[in-house]
Amino acid sequence: MTVRETITIPNQFNGPPGSGNGGYSAGSLAQHLDGPHTIRINAPIPLETPLTIAADGDNTVLMAGDTRIMTARPEAPGIAPRPAPSFEAAKKASEHPRPFGAGENSVCFVCGRGREPGEGLRIFCGQLEEPETAATIWTPHETFADEDGLVRPEIVWAALDCPGGFSLPDVDRALLGEMNAQILERPPVGEPLIIASWRTGGKGRKHTAGTALYTKDGTLLAHADTLWFAVDTAQFEQNA
Repeated sequence: MTVRETITIPNQFNGPPGSGNGGYSAGSLAQHLDGPHTIRINAPIPLETPLTIAADGDNTVLMAGDTRIMTARPEAPGIAPRPAPSFEAAKKASEHPRPFGAGENSVCFVCGRGREPGEGLRIFCGQLEEPETAATIWTPHETFADEDGLVRPEIVWAALDCPGGFSLPDVDRALLGEMNAQILERPPVGEPLIIASWRTGGKGRKHTAGTALYTKDGTLLAHADTLWFAVDTAQFEQNA
């Protein structure tokens, strides 16, 4: 393998306690790739640890020593984005969020209810009228802006991560397995946005979902394919 450079995932951007949030970490790796990639999470993502980006044939891998953490393969997103729900419908859904993740105890950077505004994204999706869908309203905090005043790309990836899990109606605990995001336009911070998700299939522990980010009037800004693996609730809480 040909080593290129390193990245480090700060403690702030955890998913499960003690490991990196999948969407944020994948988005951080994506900034070092050319073109769309599906990024697979092979192992828990270490925090505050230099991780090596290396070429492995046509793929790119992220390594912690000899452990493969993520694998990125060139691939376009395969789940077609849906039209946005209305702002009113997304707002109504957000008022009754599903208990995905770890509920009130969650510390996930994206969906953690225990995170303060500006320190976490605080994205909690509720059920839309259509089965296996979810939505919420999200206003990006100014701390997540790039120098141009727009939401940083890796934050957009993160915002498209956990909403996929909220669309799995019979799953309260799941871990992101793969993600492929496409950013059409980064939004400015401080403006309310619509986030929506919809389950596209699954069998056994494996589920797939599409997620999307829209302006308040429904213009598509970004979308992603997500692959999820349901986990045993007791085991999840034991490891939390």
